[in-house]
Amino acid sequence: MKNSKGHYTRKMLQKQVDEIINQIDSNAGKILLLDSFEETPLELRVELLEGLGSFYSPGMVDYFELINIEYGWEYEALCQRTLSKYRLAGLKTKREKPCPGQFYTAYVSCSRHTGRISIDLAWQKDNGKLYVECFFLTFSADGIHSLFIVEDISQLQYEKDHAMLNDMIEIDYLEACYLISEAYKLNVRYMSRPALGRFLYQRYLDEPLEFTAAWANALNRKISARLTPRQLGNSLFYALRYQDYNYLLSILDEQLITGKLFYQFKEAINPGALIIEGQVEEVRASGENAKLSAFAVILQDREVYKSDYKLDLKKDQQGYWFIVNIELVNHRLLESKSVWNPFALQVYCRVYEIIDLDELFDVLDQIENIREVEELPYGIHMRLTCQEEDFNHGVSFMTGVIADLIINMDEFVIISQEKEVVDQFHKMFCDIYYPFLVQRGEYEISLANAHNYLSGQYSNFEEILLAADDDFAYEDGMRFITLRYLMKDRNKVIQKLGQLNAKMINLYDDLQVYYELDQRFDPPNFMAEYILAGNWVTVSAFGERELLSVRQHFEDNIYEALEFNGLETREEGLFDILDMEVKKQYPDLEAALKELYLNKWYHSNLHNLRGMSPSEACQTEEGTRLLWSMLKKIRLKEKKRPREGFRYQIGLKEYLRKVDLKK
Repeated sequence: MKNSKGHYTRKMLQKQVDEIINQIDSNAGKILLLDSFEETPLELRVELLEGLGSFYSPGMVDYFELINIEYGWEYEALCQRTLSKYRLAGLKTKREKPCPGQFYTAYVSCSRHTGRISIDLAWQKDNGKLYVECFFLTFSADGIHSLFIVEDISQLQYEKDHAMLNDMIEIDYLEACYLISEAYKLNVRYMSRPALGRFLYQRYLDEPLEFTAAWANALNRKISARLTPRQLGNSLFYALRYQDYNYLLSILDEQLITGKLFYQFKEAINPGALIIEGQVEEVRASGENAKLSAFAVILQDREVYKSDYKLDLKKDQQGYWFIVNIELVNHRLLESKSVWNPFALQVYCRVYEIIDLDELFDVLDQIENIREVEELPYGIHMRLTCQEEDFNHGVSFMTGVIADLIINMDEFVIISQEKEVVDQFHKMFCDIYYPFLVQRGEYEISLANAHNYLSGQYSNFEEILLAADDDFAYEDGMRFITLRYLMKDRNKVIQKLGQLNAKMINLYDDLQVYYELDQRFDPPNFMAEYILAGNWVTVSAFGERELLSVRQHFEDNIYEALEFNGLETREEGLFDILDMEVKKQYPDLEAALKELYLNKWYHSNLHNLRGMSPSEACQTEEGTRLLWSMLKKIRLKEKKRPREGFRYQIGLKEYLRKVDLKK
């Protein structure tokens, strides 16, 4: 019988308590318990912990200590309250060291140049056996990606196993701590949850480290493979793509001014920029010197640029190549019909509903040359290529790719530039007696939209179709984009919002909206909207570039208080909040928001106006022509909106009034 006060009966809780007590004494068991807790829906976790807190035993003390260490302030108040209750009942609440014995040795894979490494840290136990923690680290958004434990392995077997791994070298304890800490910093920076097991690796994060930039660069070089000039040049573009600046610094000559690197590649590292393609085209080498010709294709603000570079390399005494000079030779905007322009290229897609995920993985495991590219918020992105990932080829989204395969929640998507490839996959997946996929659609979309889907910007494939006619959907050029976060520390977020000098409006008891204005304009211009609710907060701005700037400012110093939860484009934009109750409570709010919106539009550089703002466009003949074209679209959309079920807040006459054009 279900408890009327909650989701967990006493019997259900007792079963979980028995499982906890059976597994809490080993680190491997603790990892399994954390896995089980992660599977609990977020909205039920507090209720579960409160229910478990009614059971008294030393094992439950250890469990609440575990949750407290692993999740920090997310459940700190609840855990501390429960532990205080246990202390009053006479139970001891002291933390034991999570790892027995003394440090023995550590090994790391020589794969730092790929942005991914494996580290094994071995600890010697009292019985002479080794306890080993095995980490997989990425120097991108995933940070500390995964961790598993090997219990009670003999020293002889451990050394024998590592003797067979030619690509792993021994490092000391502080070097291992540094690498784990650097990966964890990226979890914090990108607000991605690190691997379970923080109760184990927290000691590495707490280790006081004092090191110089030269020491860090030397370590990163030591744990990278010895690359050819071509491979080193291509690794540069991979590092730029994933913003792995520590690796970038390690392949530069110490005499090369670091600022020059970032100046020459500023187009590639600007907020919102994305390297679609980047690789070395030609190598000329003689002895210890090499000259490279390379290029990069960069997408920013829906414009595509191609940059050409010259790189000078030298070989050091250990036989490693490094970059001594970088020169930007050419940087140009690509025409819309260029073969390099992702908006000009089309790809073919098939979308399926997943019936049996295990069966799908069984079939995927049988495909050769398929590799995991990255984990998505709710799935995984895999790629089938016709070339090995050995850095003889650079960053590639358009060349060398046979197909991209995406699992996104309950849908499976195949994307390829060749329709025949998509059809072959369809035949392979569907010519099976037991159907584990059900086809939902077949589409042809732009490569740019495909990339947005691959990067996790859409929760399902059909959202691409809603955004495909972007110029028409946002006829005035203003796209209002919203980031959603879950709050781990509400007080810290409220404190941050208070520091923004933003105007706050209390919509309901548990819902506040903040408007941040740019005081450089007269009147002040709209900058960002923040909506604060129970356990979530949103940050919104117009366009990707402004959103990135606002996001960086908002997240600064509160990374650990937030967990990124998704992105969406809001059709109603600023006016979403204007229901009847809000209008009644704040009768002047709608007019104020309209004025904010029009001022923002008037001063914004818009793609529809070839980068001009309406205030600039109305000063020239070409700009006026483009502006009239935009206004015609606004009028057309204005007529369609009521039929589509949308309100329209700003009419054509209001735009005309703002730019002072006669209809």
